[in-house]
Amino acid sequence: MTGKIAVGGITRTDELVLLRVLGARSGSRFASCTLDTLGEAGINIVCCASFSDERERQNLGLAIHRKDLDQALCLLQGIRETIGAERIEVRRRCSAIAVYGPQFSSSPAIGGRIFGATDQAEIPVHMISTSFTTVAFLVDTDRAQDAVTNLRDVFLVP
Repeated sequence: MTGKIAVGGITRTDELVLLRVLGARSGSRFASCTLDTLGEAGINIVCCASFSDERERQNLGLAIHRKDLDQALCLLQGIRETIGAERIEVRRRCSAIAVYGPQFSSSPAIGGRIFGATDQAEIPVHMISTSFTTVAFLVDTDRAQDAVTNLRDVFLVP
């Protein structure tokens, strides 16, 4: 690795829970129904990622605040049949780490450096979400400070 890449900053958000809504039927308004249901109840989604599996079933990972877990599970169980989800999984005690900077959309090294830092510290990453300016990911809270420390070693942070 060559010199440090300057970033706009690194943030950490604790007290999160990762919900995985898995195996929903394609064409079931899965994402809109799930996100609308939680949003209309005032549940903020900190981080979200979606993918299709080998059976063309839809899957959604959602990071929410732990105080919203019971309400979110109740709501998701209420729409589970509508969206055709096979199961809902919960991972407690998560933290979101976000690395941001305006140059991310034109800098191909960012993702590799971020996850090289987590790999080096043997920190399991549970979910990744990106935008033009931010790479965010979820880790267990007990490893979040290790992730931030390693990222500060790799990036030039103001």
